[in-house]
Amino acid sequence: MATMRGSMDSVSDEMVDAMNVTREFLDNRTVEKDKMDAIAPKISDQAPNFTAEQLSSDGSRSGEKISLSDLLNTPVGLLFGSYTCPIFRDQLRRYEEIYQARRANINFLCIYILEAHPEDGWRVPHNWNKDICLPTPQTLDERAKIAHLCRSKEGFTVPMALDTMENELLALYAGSPERLYAINIDGMITHKSSVGPFTMDDVEAWDAALGKLTDTQL
Repeated sequence: MATMRGSMDSVSDEMVDAMNVTREFLDNRTVEKDKMDAIAPKISDQAPNFTAEQLSSDGSRSGEKISLSDLLNTPVGLLFGSYTCPIFRDQLRRYEEIYQARRANINFLCIYILEAHPEDGWRVPHNWNKDICLPTPQTLDERAKIAHLCRSKEGFTVPMALDTMENELLALYAGSPERLYAINIDGMITHKSSVGPFTMDDVEAWDAALGKLTDTQL
């Protein structure tokens, strides 16, 4: 599996410029993410249980909670992301296709996390070109509104829950800026994507891992 360091080392100078940062900044981010990834759950580990607030279909906060343990009557496809992450946003259509194709046999949950590229943080031209200029949410209500905007604008219907404002689930699963997991009915992680994931190959590998889990249940 490619490391985050390997991914960043391969980034061209043109891509660094497009990201609106310096290579030193990227290197520092890589070190931070490698540290977080080192303590995240690994393949064959038990997936840490969690409880999060579900986002209602209309984007309002219902206060209803969902736990990972509630989903383990079937295998689970778990994904993390935020609307201001261009990589996540560009892959949403494929995630939706996977969800629609496998939802009968897989419980899916998207954890909406800290914004990757808010206007008051690491700003990127790719968001400006899409007129996605959003500040970092300061409350869970604000996070819920942006999460709903993501769902409604992108036609994304995968069930969604909100990370806490302390970003507890992001830290628990090393979910920033985006992460994919496959979990079997015994709660064991059978697939974990690289940080990012930066390519569609990673998304297809996740889909294949989910397919293997349902095949074993037949």
